[in-house]
Amino acid sequence: MTLIDRLLNLYRVESQLRALQARLDGAERYLGAQNRLLEGLQSERAELTTRKKQLQATIGNQESEIAGIDERLAKLRDELNSAATNKQYNALLSEVNVAKEERGKIEDQMLQHMEQSEELDQKLSDLSAQIEEREKVRALAEQQLEERKADVGERLAELQTQRDAASSDIPDDVMYTFNELSNNYDGEVMASVEEISKRHREYACGECNMQMPFEAVSQLRNAGDAVVRCPACTRILYIAEQHSETLAKH
Repeated sequence: MTLIDRLLNLYRVESQLRALQARLDGAERYLGAQNRLLEGLQSERAELTTRKKQLQATIGNQESEIAGIDERLAKLRDELNSAATNKQYNALLSEVNVAKEERGKIEDQMLQHMEQSEELDQKLSDLSAQIEEREKVRALAEQQLEERKADVGERLAELQTQRDAASSDIPDDVMYTFNELSNNYDGEVMASVEEISKRHREYACGECNMQMPFEAVSQLRNAGDAVVRCPACTRILYIAEQHSETLAKH
C-alpha cells in the first residue's frame, strides 16, 4: 500500500471521527449556551433582588421618619393648645407647618419607592418564570447530551483506535502536515484531482477548484511515497479511481 493509500485510509477514518465528534460538540455547545443564558437570568434576578432589599430598607427608614414626625406633630399640637401668647402660638404653628411639609416630602418619596418596589416585584416574577422555563430547556439539553454521548461514545472510541492504527505507519513529518491541515480545514485534509478536459489535459483541485498544470498531476502519478500538495490550498492531492486509468495513459 502506497503512502497516499495509507493517507486516504487515515483521511476517511478522520472524516468519520470528526463528523461524530461534531455531533457531540454541537450538543455540548448547545448546553453551554443554555447555561450561559440561565446564568444571565439568575444574575439579573440577584441584582433586582438586591435592589428590592435596598428599596425596602429605604421605605422602612422613611416610615420611621414619618412616625417620628407624627410624634413631633402630636406634641406640637398639644403645645399649641396650651400656648400662652400669640407669639408662642405662631412660632409653634410655623413649626407644625414645616413638619407637615417635611412629612409630605418624605411621604411622596416613599410612595415613589413603593411604586418602584411593585415594579421590581413584577420584574422578579417575570424573571422567575423565564428561569423556570430556561431550566427546563437546560435539563433537556443535558439529557440530549447524555443521549448523544451514549449514542456515539462507543463508535468514537472505535474510530479513535482505527485512527491510531492508521497513523502508526505514516512518517512523522507527513503526520505533522496531515494534522496541521486537519486543524486548518476541519478535517478536509485531502483533495482529489478532478478532470476538466481529458483532451487538453486540464485538471483542478477537487476542493478549491483551482486549475493545476498537468506537470503537477504527472508528478503526483509518479510520486511513489512522496506527498504532492495543491499549490493553492495546500491540501494533499490524490488521484481518484475514475481518473487513474486516464492519467496512467499520459
